[in-house]
Amino acid sequence: MTTHRYPRGAIVADYARGGVGLAVTGLPLVATPLATTITVIFSGLATLFGIYVVRTWMRASQAIEIDASSIRRVGPRALTIPWDDMREFELRYFSTRRDKEGGWMELKVGDGARRLAMESSLEDFDTVARHCFLVARRNALELSPTTQDNLRALGLLGPAQETADTDTGSDGEGAGPAGGREGA
Repeated sequence: MTTHRYPRGAIVADYARGGVGLAVTGLPLVATPLATTITVIFSGLATLFGIYVVRTWMRASQAIEIDASSIRRVGPRALTIPWDDMREFELRYFSTRRDKEGGWMELKVGDGARRLAMESSLEDFDTVARHCFLVARRNALELSPTTQDNLRALGLLGPAQETADTDTGSDGEGAGPAGGREGA
């Protein structure tokens, strides 16, 4: 069995961001009377930062465990997904910059009723993604073109097959259009 946690440095940075945002939006609400519109805006923002801090606490309190029979989240909101029941596998990338250089990945696995989501800041994320991908292959799950592209970015899936108008057939790796990239 392997255990994976979110690194303390990433958690502390998230707490700092959430705390600063909560202070900047929450302190004016309690320190001075504000116009109704400003109060509504600041209250909404303070609520969002509060949710972010709670979400950070939950990530800090949880671990992902992988063994031969399942993947599970231990801690608050514990969840176990047996490998034989895995019916969903999705790997998405969220860019923070226009040139797509900065950002993070999110891996979601599920059994049809429940989903377990993990971010790429998780320790040894590549190993977790590789293991989940191998189970997805074993379970013959259909992979979206976006998931295929992100697996290629991690080096877990070979290059996209370039095909002409007549497809000569391939080994059936993945699903979706050849090339996998959704165009603009």
